[in-house]
Amino acid sequence: MLKNQEYLDFIRYSVEGQDDVPESFNRIDWEKFFKFCYNHSILGVVFSGLERANKRIPQSLLFEWIGAVENLKAQNKTVNKRILSITKWFNEKKHRCVILKGQANALMYPNPQLRSPGDIDIWVEGETTDLIKLVLSECPNAHYSIHHVKMPVFNDVSVEVHYRPVYLSNWFKDNLLQRYIREKEEQQFSHKERFCDAAIGTVTDEFNIVFQMLHMYNHFFSSRNNFKQFIDYYYLLNKDLPEDKRKECADVLENIGVKKYASGIMWIMKELLGVENERLILEPNEKIGRLILNESYNTGTYSTENNLKYVIEQFIANFRIVHQFPKEVLINPLFLVWHQWWKLKMKMALRKEVLHER
Repeated sequence: MLKNQEYLDFIRYSVEGQDDVPESFNRIDWEKFFKFCYNHSILGVVFSGLERANKRIPQSLLFEWIGAVENLKAQNKTVNKRILSITKWFNEKKHRCVILKGQANALMYPNPQLRSPGDIDIWVEGETTDLIKLVLSECPNAHYSIHHVKMPVFNDVSVEVHYRPVYLSNWFKDNLLQRYIREKEEQQFSHKERFCDAAIGTVTDEFNIVFQMLHMYNHFFSSRNNFKQFIDYYYLLNKDLPEDKRKECADVLENIGVKKYASGIMWIMKELLGVENERLILEPNEKIGRLILNESYNTGTYSTENNLKYVIEQFIANFRIVHQFPKEVLINPLFLVWHQWWKLKMKMALRKEVLHER
């Protein structure tokens, strides 16, 4: 039996839409489960299971849960509105763009309003320096990093403008990844879906399977994975992607060195959320899956107010997993140093361009 098995049973019930309420329902500590769902950003998804189960839980907690869900719905409306606004802004600047994760993932859910919204991640076509300059011209206090620039254009939703949708800390593997992204780039910027009675750019399912796996992979070594990420991937794997495309995704993940982690995610998809074998892209690895799952209970426990403290806590925590992922853990401190050098070099390049333009 897994840790918090009764939680896992009900999460699967909520996501899969099973007919029978799990027998372990009566063993759930609802106060603790509410906190768990809050920490993993799945209050809305689990509430849909509560509605269907039609079972009693403490009334005061039920009212708190209903209030939280109504707040989620209001937040989703706000984020949706901001997405239409920011995509229009970039399009008017002659830049194609696509929405990553977030509300694009919500489109896969039976009820998109019940997915907890987060930042707006938008991948914009263009050269890195050009996009940073464009964002700085609108928001002079924007902060940039290796893959995106944070654009504080709204006071109620954070926006991250990506020039790279995702990256890897291993430079050699990242070169392979960026080559793959360049090969698929035109297809992504040409792909659109209906969103709030409009058409917005979103990535294809095939690209999304690779991208979101790498997004989870990076989170695993920085702040661990949460159940919202698992559920997003569950809905993605259950889409009708042809077998040859799934095989292609598996080959990409193997080539860039994340097969072991991805196989652990496949175990979570199958054992916890019930994804059928034919929809998995790799053979499940129970040992790694259990490791990822156990570490997910530590998500959100690291300091976010002090950067140095966060790095130290992260480095110490990663020694729990170094035996399975030695290269990833040991290269991370080197990458953090290199990243600071990259930002300094970018700052100098931007300053030089400004002086040249004058």
